Amino acid sequence: MLDERKASILRAVVEEYIQTAQPVGSGHVANAPGVQVSSATVRNDMAALETEGFLAQPHTSAGRVPTEKGYRYFVDALSHPRLDRAAAQQVRSFFDQAHGEIEQMLADTTRLLTGLTDYAAVVVAPAHEAARVRSVQLVSLAPSVVLFVAVLGSGAIEKRTIELAAEADEVVLAVAARHLSNAVVGESLAAVVG
Repeated sequence: MLDERKASILRAVVEEYIQTAQPVGSGHVANAPGVQVSSATVRNDMAALETEGFLAQPHTSAGRVPTEKGYRYFVDALSHPRLDRAAAQQVRSFFDQAHGEIEQMLADTTRLLTGLTDYAAVVVAPAHEAARVRSVQLVSLAPSVVLFVAVLGSGAIEKRTIELAAEADEVVLAVAARHLSNAVVGESLAAVVG
């Protein structure tokens, strides 16, 4: 691991080299955002980064260019945004209040991540069929038509319309829902509707 100052210098070199494809000098790095040291300190740290294999100097008096090790460190440790305390609290609050159908929650999560990181975000739901049933309800739509609603552990909601052979009143539906709940809560969706 690099200390914070060397990491910020390496970041500045990599970002500038990506932009210009030219060796990067200490004067430019000293003026880069996040680097708050003199050109002499930057030169010393760039020499140390070269010794450690993160930078290379193509020829005498040239600036430095990132090595494969330097790029790898940049990608693995420096390019991932870190959330500050306020952003981390915003994420916790979001998920404490998140509810509803999984599609809307995934869309909201994508917007949250994009807003916090300024990067494109893609959020993918867990495998729907593997999710466990958390609760079940039967809702009467008509005298002989019932809506089966299963709330899954992933937050998704599975709905199916069922046509009954005979009419059923609310009391019968409540008893059926209780029995159904006892039989399927905790089971995977695939086992319930498969």
